[in-house]
Amino acid sequence: MRGEAQAGDHARAGDHARAGDHARATRDLLRRAGSSRFTLPFRPASSGPVRYGQDRVRLAVKGAIAAVAAWLLARYAAGQPNPYFAPLAALLGVYPTVARSLRESFQYIAGFLIGAALAIPVGILLGPDTAGIAVVVLAGVLLASWRRLGDQAAQVTFTALFVLLLGGHQPLHYVTHRMVEVAIGVVTGLVVNVVVFPPLQLRPAEHAVRRWGEDIARALEILGDAAADPRRAGPVWPQHDRQLTTAAEQARGAVRNARESLRWNPRARTGRGGPRPDGALVETLDTLTARTRAVARALLDTGRPDQAPPFPASFAAGYDRMLHLLAGAVRQAASQRPGPDGDALAAAAGGQQDLEREAARPPEGGSDRGTAEHLARLTADMIRELSPNESMAPASPDAGD
Repeated sequence: MRGEAQAGDHARAGDHARAGDHARATRDLLRRAGSSRFTLPFRPASSGPVRYGQDRVRLAVKGAIAAVAAWLLARYAAGQPNPYFAPLAALLGVYPTVARSLRESFQYIAGFLIGAALAIPVGILLGPDTAGIAVVVLAGVLLASWRRLGDQAAQVTFTALFVLLLGGHQPLHYVTHRMVEVAIGVVTGLVVNVVVFPPLQLRPAEHAVRRWGEDIARALEILGDAAADPRRAGPVWPQHDRQLTTAAEQARGAVRNARESLRWNPRARTGRGGPRPDGALVETLDTLTARTRAVARALLDTGRPDQAPPFPASFAAGYDRMLHLLAGAVRQAASQRPGPDGDALAAAAGGQQDLEREAARPPEGGSDRGTAEHLARLTADMIRELSPNESMAPASPDAGD
């Protein structure tokens, strides 16, 4: 009996082990499936370069859905025999943002109507011959210069030629059917764009702003290391200066796209998708970029490359520490989230007075008090720009005034 009981226990243990193995295998399979490239559009969007690939895949999926749906609706619901305008118009409703989709769709409809209105009288009076083609092309190109048509200006001439050449001497009959297809296509594209993966460009903006802040912080750290010896930063500063320009342009563009993606987007009401674009933060980073470049000019353009800094070594050490503290504060501000660098700004604000007192000391030897005071004013401006309230911001240094 004891042997049979032990055998039963071993059998049950084996069953449990096999069940656990099956469960683990199933979880691994689901995890691999979730990481498959085929499920890429259904995964949460990243905030880095992978986001571009995800957006393109989602846009392609939505475009295919919209084009097929528009074709089926126009052919079977509206009874159009060859509704080729329906899928073309549907693609205009599938853009990276809902606001742009609406704008492009309305501009396309306007271009279509203007082109049709141009081609109908030409088709009736001149017909689809050389004279008719010349008239619609000449007038179409002139009408397409209306700036309100935007990127869809070419649709004026395109539609006019289609109506003239395919509509023949009965252009009105041709236009009537095409208008039905265009209406179905535009509405279908807009509905698909709003319902299927309605795009929000918040995480790319968050990533770009954080990258801009990181570049500013890295530049401050390099300049801090160069406070004691400007020759250390001289060769590498031009590259960092270019990086600041590139990061600023990318961040501003990403923030503009993020703001546009919030317009007419149902997902904008959920509060998900990342922090909203902060215009004040962009202005802060813009000011910090300018101040960082001013620090670089003061440190690196003080004389010949082989000269020592024009301020005491004690000020250089304090300024090095100050710039590293400010670098941490910039990183936290750009992240738009509380972090471990939260005390960096308070420490910088506390050390600013000591730095100003050091800068106001009488010059010794070949030191220049004016350069030290200018550098101290620049860090005071940075602290003031980063301070969430006036109590933390230092008073403007008035030494030497």
